Amino acid sequence: MSALNVILFILANKKCWILQVESINSVRNTVCRHNSTLNSLFKKNALYGRFFMFVVFSLFCSLNYADSQPASLCVSTHFYEKARVKYVIDGDTVVLTDKRHIRLIGINTPELNHNKNKASEAGAELAKKYLIELVDNSQSQIQLVYGSERFDKHGRTLAHLYMKNGLNIQAALLKEGLAMPLRIAPNLSQVTCYANTSQIAKKENRGLWSLLRYKTHPVSSLSGTEKGFYFISGKVSRVTESRSSIWINLKNNVALRIHKDDLNNFDKNDLMSLAGKTIEANGWLYRRNKQFRMRIRHQLDLKILHI
Repeated sequence: MSALNVILFILANKKCWILQVESINSVRNTVCRHNSTLNSLFKKNALYGRFFMFVVFSLFCSLNYADSQPASLCVSTHFYEKARVKYVIDGDTVVLTDKRHIRLIGINTPELNHNKNKASEAGAELAKKYLIELVDNSQSQIQLVYGSERFDKHGRTLAHLYMKNGLNIQAALLKEGLAMPLRIAPNLSQVTCYANTSQIAKKENRGLWSLLRYKTHPVSSLSGTEKGFYFISGKVSRVTESRSSIWINLKNNVALRIHKDDLNNFDKNDLMSLAGKTIEANGWLYRRNKQFRMRIRHQLDLKILHI
C-alpha cells in the first residue's frame, strides 16, 4: 500500500520555489523561474497566490489519494452494522468481539493450515498478514454488509467488510493479488467489481498471481495428486446433461460440473455448444471415481480460450 504523497510548493524567495515531496523517501528540488507569471501573480496579490497554492495542493492530494486507495471501488452506501474485530483467523475469516465468525463474501484466499505438522498453501500467510494490517489500520473497527444468504454451512456469517473510512476490504485483498474471486449464488452483489479488481492484479502479476501454483494448468499436466483451488485449461471432448447437472468433459479424464441450481448464472445454449473448444475454468479440484472433477458456479469461472 503506497503512502499518500503530499506535494507542497514553498516560496523560497521572490524568484525561486522549492518543490518538496514527502513520501517514503523525501525529495527536495529547487525550481527558479526568473520571469515566471506565477511569481508575478504572487507579487501583485499574495492572497490569490495562497489560494492558487491551495488549489494545486488539493488537486495533487485528491489524485494521489485516489490512486493510493485501490479499494475505493466496490463501495457500499448502506451498512447493516458496525463491529469490532477481535482477531484474524486467515485471509478471508475474522472473529468479532462478540465471538461471531465472519467469512468474507466474494473472495477466497489460500488455505492456512493451523496444524504445524502440515504446510499451508502458498500465499496463505501473506493474505492473513495483509488482512491484519487492514484491520489494524481501521483500529479494529469494521462495517458489515450481509449477503443475501446470511450464513454458510459452517454457521459463519457471510458479509462484505469495510474499513471505518468505507474502503472495501475484499477489494483491497484482490487488488494486491492476495485473494481470488469466489462466486457463489446468491451472494453476487459485488461480483463484477471484484472480478475487474482481480483482473488488474492478475495482469500485473501481483501477489498470488506471480506463483506457479496459481497459474493456469493444462489438464494434460495434472499428475493426479492435485486438490484445492485451481485454474485449469483443456479441450472439451463432449457436453452431456443428467437430471441434476450439465457435464463438460475435458481430455485427461477431467469433468466440469454445473449443477442445475447454478444454471441461472449461465447461458445454457452456450454451454451445450462448447464441444471442440478450448476453455479455462477455475474452482475446487477434487477426485471422484478415478476422475478429476470441478464444480463451476458462475459464467465468470469459465471462459473460451482463442488459441
